[in-house]
Amino acid sequence: MTAKLRSLAFVSVALLAAPAVAQTDGRAQVEGTWVLAQPADQAERVVDRAASRAADAMSFFVRAIARSRLREGTTVNRRIVLSFDGDQVTVRFSDGSAFTTPLGQTVRRRDPEGEMMNVTARFRDDGALEHVFQTDGGTRWYVFHPEGDGRLRVEVVTDSPRMPEAMRFTLSYRRR
Repeated sequence: MTAKLRSLAFVSVALLAAPAVAQTDGRAQVEGTWVLAQPADQAERVVDRAASRAADAMSFFVRAIARSRLREGTTVNRRIVLSFDGDQVTVRFSDGSAFTTPLGQTVRRRDPEGEMMNVTARFRDDGALEHVFQTDGGTRWYVFHPEGDGRLRVEVVTDSPRMPEAMRFTLSYRRR
């Protein structure tokens, strides 16, 4: 085998191995049991403010109803468990709901109310795990950002064609 072919073979093997290592590293950073790192009443106020901001962008006639629905439909998860089994990721929320999804694929599932939804899980280029839940009525994104200090920053965005402004908030979790 010539030196040129050996170099090409080495580069090919290195390129094939690199994505698996990067993906494994991302998994290790987010996998585990995470508990709310801030007092629950403070987290509730964060969600209340986010619901109010999103509702305030709506017509005066629907603000109160929209604020109430956004708030009622948004649980402050005191605990989140992220686990991996092969290419499957499971997100288990403190309300008891759990969703297992193949990484990088979209699957159809029923939400807890029985409505069909598309669920997608993927690692973003910045190393964050993104879990997307999409129904006919709207979309919710959970983006799990591993922090250097052993914490997990969770960004939550809820959007709908009926909302002029998305509801956005961020909570901090620590590894349990």
